[in-house]
Amino acid sequence: MLARVSSIETFRRWRLDEEQDAADLVARLTDFQPTEAMLAGTAFHKALEDATPGEYDDLSANGYTFVLPDSAIALPDIRELRAYGRYGALVVTGQVDGLHGKRVEDHKTTATFRPDGYLEGCQWRFYLDIFGADVFRWNVFEIAPMRDEDRVYTVKPPHVLEQYRYPGLHDDCMDLARDFHEFAASHLPDHTPSLEAA
Repeated sequence: MLARVSSIETFRRWRLDEEQDAADLVARLTDFQPTEAMLAGTAFHKALEDATPGEYDDLSANGYTFVLPDSAIALPDIRELRAYGRYGALVVTGQVDGLHGKRVEDHKTTATFRPDGYLEGCQWRFYLDIFGADVFRWNVFEIAPMRDEDRVYTVKPPHVLEQYRYPGLHDDCMDLARDFHEFAASHLPDHTPSLEAA
């Protein structure tokens, strides 16, 4: 069975909410509909993926424009790299935005910066484990739609957060992957792709 790190993170958050039942999580994992904020975030990722290092006033992708006043962009050479890790009966896959030596780079967009949600999540743990890295760095960009401009967003300089490999990280990933696999085997048998379908 194959699962994306993002699905396991959705499962982890679901377990913390006592008011939601299994049907809520199944719907979230199988009937995903991106919001406008998510579409803008995807476009910003694409704009960074396609950019070359240098100075920019704005970037564009997927029909969106992002205004970056006085911005210089420095990006690692290795970008958009996918890898897989086996955790018992579950194969977990993730794709880094960038990889620089032993440091994973991840770009996030948000309307309001709240660091706790990133630090408590499982994404950074799985990425460090799967990619054999020691440092996970978030570059969190606050973006906001420009008034009277369709699909045009302003972008603030990123907030930078880091987490580090620790003893027991792999075991923590194994435990969460096992729990997700048990849930998926019971509730998502027709929605979990095999490794061959990835």
